[in-house]
Amino acid sequence: MKFAVQHGVGDARWTPAIISPQEVTRWATTAERLGFDAISFTDHPAPSARWVESGGEGVADLFTSLGFCAAVTSSIRILTYVLLPTYRNPFVTAHQVATLDHLSGGRVTVGMGTGYLKSEMYALGVDPDNRRERFEEAMTVCQKVWAGQDVTIEGFGYSARGVRSVPSSLQRPHPPLWLHANTSWATDWVVREGQGWLGMMVGEERIGTLRTVAIPTVEAFAHRVDDVRHRCEAMGRDPATLDIVNTGIWKMLDVRDRPDAEQMRDDVGRLAEIGTDWIAFNLCGDDPEASIESLEWFAAEVADHS
Repeated sequence: MKFAVQHGVGDARWTPAIISPQEVTRWATTAERLGFDAISFTDHPAPSARWVESGGEGVADLFTSLGFCAAVTSSIRILTYVLLPTYRNPFVTAHQVATLDHLSGGRVTVGMGTGYLKSEMYALGVDPDNRRERFEEAMTVCQKVWAGQDVTIEGFGYSARGVRSVPSSLQRPHPPLWLHANTSWATDWVVREGQGWLGMMVGEERIGTLRTVAIPTVEAFAHRVDDVRHRCEAMGRDPATLDIVNTGIWKMLDVRDRPDAEQMRDDVGRLAEIGTDWIAFNLCGDDPEASIESLEWFAAEVADHS
């Protein structure tokens, strides 16, 4: 099993101390030293005050943050968890990802979503009703840019004629693409275009807010993994070429909450049995020391026994 951890600024209780240069350096280098497989930041540039005040996740600009982390590490993968391509002109997205791929030495994995916060979409000039179409269009542009192709397209709010955006990506034909794919539409896209199916375990009580489909239990997750495999086989794709990524199996990791290591090890075993390749999880961010201690606890008590 591989493990990806999101920086503690994703904690709604985050404090400014967690994003100082010294602490981000310590977090990234500690995760690398302890053997974590990827580090990540998420993407919420313009959430509403209401969402923030009601416990919405914290955030720092993911490209700036991951570029900083790439500079202070050498081997751990750099993960956008998750990037919302619909929030930007696709040429800007493609250029940022390609540059980060070069500056990290080809360590970028592009985890993505289509977004769910309507207030944020409106603030960024995005119509929530066409977010899927915008996503697919953005990925068409990005994949051409990453492959080094010239692009001509009439898109959502832009017109490109023979655009050559450089550099192309270092990883060929592009960095691995993961998508939050609880819905049938997203699963179809991943099976057709992606390298990672990112299934989010979430109950019925939250799907109205998150605008997705519930996967409330490990058993339900297993059924979805079977569905992904069947879809791969139906289109002639080897299911083994698509990473299965779980998120949501655990609440935010905080060693002060005395997490149950035995239960977490059992969770890892159950997910491995059904073919999960990665588990991505969030880290506490109200105290830098607690974040580091939580990383160390997880490495010693869960990862080292998995």
